[in-house]
Amino acid sequence: MISIRTLVSPQRSRLPKRLLIFRLLRFLNKMPSSCSVWRIAAIVGCVFLKSTGSLSAQELSESVLTKVRSATVEVHFHGQLRGGGVFVKSSDGKEFVLTAAHLFPSPKDTCTVVASDDEVLFATLTAYDLGHDLALLEVGPEASKYGALKIASKTPQETEPIFNFGPALRRRTLVLSGNVADSRTCYTDFSASEGYIEHYFAGGINPVLTSGGTWVNRKGEIVGVQHGRLIGDEGAPSSGLSMVSPPAAISNLIEKRAVASTPSIGGYVWEVWTADRQLLSRLPKGIHGVVASPIFKGRPLDKAGIKNSDVIVSCDGSKIRRRHELLEAIRSKPPGTTFTLEVISPGSGKRRTVYLTTDTLEALWQ
Repeated sequence: MISIRTLVSPQRSRLPKRLLIFRLLRFLNKMPSSCSVWRIAAIVGCVFLKSTGSLSAQELSESVLTKVRSATVEVHFHGQLRGGGVFVKSSDGKEFVLTAAHLFPSPKDTCTVVASDDEVLFATLTAYDLGHDLALLEVGPEASKYGALKIASKTPQETEPIFNFGPALRRRTLVLSGNVADSRTCYTDFSASEGYIEHYFAGGINPVLTSGGTWVNRKGEIVGVQHGRLIGDEGAPSSGLSMVSPPAAISNLIEKRAVASTPSIGGYVWEVWTADRQLLSRLPKGIHGVVASPIFKGRPLDKAGIKNSDVIVSCDGSKIRRRHELLEAIRSKPPGTTFTLEVISPGSGKRRTVYLTTDTLEALWQ
C-alpha cells in the first residue's frame, strides 16, 4: 500500500494537482472503513499544502522582495515626487541611483532621493543617455546601507515575467507584475527629448509615476527602467504597453559614467501603411518607406530639405520599410555622419536624393 509519506513527498508534490487528487482517492479507497474523518482531512490538507508550496512564475520570493524594496527610492524635485529609481553600484564599488532622464526638467537641476526608510539623500546628475532615457545620480556613501541591485546580463525573452517597483499613483513603492511583450530593439518617438528612445516592450499595468522605477526579474536583477507607456485608443490613457530600456544600455552608462552622444534626425518617421487615406492617395501605389512627420525646424531632416509627409525609401542604398531599419542605420554611426537618402514627395512620384547629417540629442538638452 502506498504510504502517506510517499504520497506527499516533495518529489511527488511537483505533479499536477489533478494527478495528486487521483492518487489520494486511490489511497483512501484502500484504507479501512474505520478510518476517522479527521485523518482523511489531514491527508487532504497535507497534499494541498505540499502541492502549493512552490512559487508560481508570477511571484517573487520574500528575500528578493526585501532586497529590491530596500534598494528602491523615490526621486523628488523641489519637494515634488517625480518618479522612482534604484540604487546600483559600479564595478569599482561606487554607489549611484539609476532613474529615467526625462524626470529632470533640466540637466542643471538637482534632486533628492527618498530611501525605503524615508531618509532623504541629496543627489546630483552625473551621467545621462537620452537615446535610452537613462540618468545616473551620484549619492553619498550613506547609500551603501540600502544595498544595490545587480544588472541582468541580457534582455529577458518574450513572455518572461518581470516586475516593476515604483511610486505608482503617488503611493509608496508598489510592485506591478508584467511580461516581456517584445524583446527586440524597438524605437518610439519621445517628446521629452524630441528624439527616439531605444527600448523593448513590456505588457502590464503602467500608471503614472512609475517612470524611473526599476524592472527586475525573479532573481531581483535589473532588466530595465520604466520610461513611458504607449497611449491607447481615444479616451484610453494607456495601451498597457511599457517602454523599458535594455540592461546592456544600463550597464554601459554605469561603467562609462559619462554623457552619451546619441545621433538624431530631428523629427519622427512612420511606416507608410500607418498614413491616412488622403496621404496614401497621393503616393505611388505599392510604395514602401517611412513618412517624415513632424520635422523640427533647424534640425537634420529640415536642413536636408525633407518636407513634412515626404517618404524616405532608402538609406545609403538600402531599402527602408520600417522605422527601426532607418534608425538602426542612423545609430550605427556617430553623430555628424552624413547619410544618403532617397525621398519621394506626395503628388510627385519621382525620387530625389538628399544628404542628411545627424546631430546629437544630448547637445540639445539645456
